[in-house]
Order: sequence, then structure tokens, then C-alpha cells
Amino acid sequence: MDKKTITDPFMGEIELTKVGETSKHIMGESRIDTIYTDEQGNFWIDTWSTTDNPIPMTFLRKELIEIIIEIHG
Repeated sequence: MDKKTITDPFMGEIELTKVGETSKHIMGESRIDTIYTDEQGNFWIDTWSTTDNPIPMTFLRKELIEIIIEIHG
């Protein structure tokens, strides 16, 4: 598994494990979302795009993901 270490200003150093990746190619734009998880089960999404400036990582709490699964499960 791919590992990545980031430094969050509030949580300090965090080791992330890559769990998946999606890509989308529309009208000359490419976008790749790489999904990571941390030791607490939270999700982090790292987005790269050919048309956007650098995009900060998106943080999704484990509890939020559990609610989404419950609603759509």
C-alpha cells in the first residue's frame, strides 16, 4: 500500500494510506482524486486537476462517512 505523510496545522504529522483513486476526463480537463485514510479511520482526498491551481486536501471525519453510508446503504 502507498503511504504518505502530511503535516496538518491542527493535528500535527499524520501518516496516510492510499485506499483508492478516481479519474475523470471531460472536455480537455483531467481530474484525479486520490483517497487516503488515517489511523483513526478518517478520509483525506488529494485532488489534482489540469485546470485548477493547487487544491488543498479534503478532510472527511469517520463519523461523517458512517452517516453517509447509513443514509445510502
